[in-house]
Amino acid sequence: MPSAKWSPQSIYEAARKALPLLYLIAAWGSPASIAAIILLALELKPLARHHTPTIFLHYAVVALLPRPAALLFATSLIPLLHMAKTLDNSSPWYIHLLVFLMASAANPAVAPALIYTAAEALWSYIKFVRNIPTVEVSRTEAVAGRPTTLKIKIETKAPAHVELPNGETTYVDGEATVELKTTFDMAGVYTPALTFTYINATKTVRYRRAVRLPPIYVISRAQRAIEYGIRTIAAVEEVSGAREYAPGDPLKRLHWKKMAKLLKPVIKQVEGRARGALKIAVLLYATTPKAVDKVLEASASAIATALTYTEEVEVWAMTRRGVQALKADKKNYQDAVKKLVAEAEALDTTAAPALDLANLIPKATPPPTDILIGERALAKPLCRKQRCILV
Repeated sequence: MPSAKWSPQSIYEAARKALPLLYLIAAWGSPASIAAIILLALELKPLARHHTPTIFLHYAVVALLPRPAALLFATSLIPLLHMAKTLDNSSPWYIHLLVFLMASAANPAVAPALIYTAAEALWSYIKFVRNIPTVEVSRTEAVAGRPTTLKIKIETKAPAHVELPNGETTYVDGEATVELKTTFDMAGVYTPALTFTYINATKTVRYRRAVRLPPIYVISRAQRAIEYGIRTIAAVEEVSGAREYAPGDPLKRLHWKKMAKLLKPVIKQVEGRARGALKIAVLLYATTPKAVDKVLEASASAIATALTYTEEVEVWAMTRRGVQALKADKKNYQDAVKKLVAEAEALDTTAAPALDLANLIPKATPPPTDILIGERALAKPLCRKQRCILV
């Protein structure tokens, strides 16, 4: 293992202090020797912690030297220029190219630095353009309005700073798995983009590339509530006992485990639900599509919950066209809620000021019900004696 004394950094620092002496020898007796003396004095203290600007001063002195010496020094300075740019460069490649283009016009012997600058930028761009990163996600489904964590596997052949869709940035060199915590407000198909920023070692070249994630399918709040409601209703009937089969009993209630033990037909006895219908009114218009989705979610959940302890629910669908009565039970729950979804409407609030919603909604009084569901801004004035679910 090389010692710190002979590390690239120590060689670089020693060369910076030695080169002005060599410039002085090469330019002895000419006006360029004064520039070499000034550079030597600056290297000893004032410019010790400045790298790229100081190497530019080296090239300025080299441009004043005779052509054979200038060509030799311009070529030997290239490794020092590269090291200096990795330490504190803040200028893009075209600024460096312009500097060395003017220096080469003054003395063509400085052209090696110009060639190096152009070649480095070209090589970096080719490397970054050819590198096409790959991304994979752990899941491709989500529910609107619910926090979602996506595990994203990223593979890139060149180190890059990756900006995630939520604004966070991570550094990836090779392969990495990052977590993206996000929330999709509305249902739809989303393809969020990751922004890759490649920066070469000398910080002269930056290249940005956007890579989209595979499609993420986001279902509505209402759809998820309907699915949950179906499962909730299906699990309502619990077996409370068993009795012998009688003609007319549904075969789907055969108790197979008991039959295996008793060796005769046995029917499950299930707990019944209370008779009588619960009445629910739903305000099926809201100010935004997001609010409509929330109203439908609350409605689907409320109807399913009601059907766990009553056989039937009377639903009053309040639209801007009037009030429609529906009956929901265990068998038609899904169809009944889908009718609500079909009747739901988002108001065009862009056509009227926010404080003038009264012109967009009808002056309707909800029928006497047990529960009223709607968007808070529109449903709260309609709440009377019944319980209200405001979203």
